[in-house]
Amino acid sequence: MSKMSNKLSSRISLPLYFSLAVFVIFLITVVITGLLFYLANVFGLLNEKIAQDGTLLPVMTLIACTIIGTSISAVTSRKMVKSIRMFIEATDRLAKGDFSMRLQLKSPPEFKILSENFNRMAEELGGIEILRTDFINNFSHEFKTPIVSIKGFAEVLKHDDLSKEERDEYLDIVIEESARLASLASNVLELSKIAAQTILTNKARFNVGEQIRQSVLLLAAKLEKKNMSLNVNVQDYNISGNKELLNQVWLNLLDNAIKFTPDKGLIEVDMKQNENTIVILFRDNGSGISPEGLPKIFDKFYQQDTSHSTAGNGLGLAIVNQIIHLHEGTIACSSTPSQGTTFTITIPNGL
Repeated sequence: MSKMSNKLSSRISLPLYFSLAVFVIFLITVVITGLLFYLANVFGLLNEKIAQDGTLLPVMTLIACTIIGTSISAVTSRKMVKSIRMFIEATDRLAKGDFSMRLQLKSPPEFKILSENFNRMAEELGGIEILRTDFINNFSHEFKTPIVSIKGFAEVLKHDDLSKEERDEYLDIVIEESARLASLASNVLELSKIAAQTILTNKARFNVGEQIRQSVLLLAAKLEKKNMSLNVNVQDYNISGNKELLNQVWLNLLDNAIKFTPDKGLIEVDMKQNENTIVILFRDNGSGISPEGLPKIFDKFYQQDTSHSTAGNGLGLAIVNQIIHLHEGTIACSSTPSQGTTFTITIPNGL
């Protein structure tokens, strides 16, 4: 209620202040004019005929109001025009790509609100520009690296003096880099498609607990390869959503947990139902995420391993984040280096 009243008062403040200013100016003018007329009459500065003329005071008041009003209007309009020119200059610089531009207009209140909104818009645009630049740089790196690797090993494979073991090793690298490139292209396309969606399509009600159990079975081979323990505590809860998209979320989070947890590590999946939501936790005791990297984990192409030696291209969690928000849910991450990471997903159950 207070926010609404503040917004309403800010909308009416300028007309109200203007009306009060006009009234005060008129009142002061009338008082001064009347006082001068009275003093002139007392000291005999006016002849009797003029003094008895009832139209003199209104005429003098009108002339005084006109002079004072014109002077004040000239001053205020000059200040107003100056503020408008500052705003035009700021928008012009913003249009040319200068996102550091900020306005500091203090009055009237409407101009202060305009200034704050402009600064917030410039800050948001600046952030988007940084993300766009980072996206291009990271994509270029992720795209160029496998291509250079494929080209280099393809040239080596042309040599006739390679042994069968060396040739097989180089071919495996070429195949692996080709798969990495294909995965990058698929993930970029998937992310672009999901980011462009504003309405959730193919929505249906399904058993999310059963879907998570199926995701675990799909990754069972990776778990066995690293001799990892898995503790799954999920129930047969139903939610409304896109089954295919949410399946990507569970597979991605489980795959990340396996990837960043050492051999013989532990992964836990837990689920609980609240009144209007279902909360799902993916927890591991792996390498964890640094405090500096934690705020960036959902950014496109962000990888904590700056050497890019681990498999992946930094798009998985960005896709997960987009899918969860598309379902009007939330995802949060808590982590301690060398102790593990926990992802907490909250999704409306649609009851």
